[in-house]
Amino acid sequence: MGEQIDDHWIGRRVRALRLQRGWTVRGLAETAGLSATQLSRIESGARQASVGTLIELSRIFSITLSELVADLTPAAVHVTRVDDRVVHESASGDVAVLSGELPDLHSMHLTVGPHCSSPPADHDGEEWVYVLHGEVDLVVGGSDDDSITHALRPGDAAHFQGRSTHHLVNRTEEPCALLLVGSRDRTAAR
Repeated sequence: MGEQIDDHWIGRRVRALRLQRGWTVRGLAETAGLSATQLSRIESGARQASVGTLIELSRIFSITLSELVADLTPAAVHVTRVDDRVVHESASGDVAVLSGELPDLHSMHLTVGPHCSSPPADHDGEEWVYVLHGEVDLVVGGSDDDSITHALRPGDAAHFQGRSTHHLVNRTEEPCALLLVGSRDRTAAR
């Protein structure tokens, strides 16, 4: 397993992004659905942010999850060694960012824990999901009435527009591991 992500580093990154935008702790916390105390503890590194919170913060900051949690040093070739992966663990699953900072794609290894789900997401760009092991449902659509569930097994792949609300649900007793590749929103504010 790779190195654990530094919660202090993520907290400093969240604080820097908040200050760049001139936002208060209370303002960002309300937008993210957190208390000001929770956000303050995340920024100080005293509290670990859940994967769902990191996804929500990246959406609010108009950046990808990769840009929020990964090393920002651009390189012509980015190699992520299995032993050097930065892994963010939470109760619902783990995320390991695999991509570098080239402008068009972001990629990650995602584990969805048993009986867990990812938070709903919608964003510009495309996503491609490939199931390595386990089973997971890809739910695409904004509400239960118009959503479509795609049951995915090992070796299955799904490719879709990110602007359709989507999330992953693991209804089994075993974790599910996936590769997720998405195109970056080149028009998002940086």
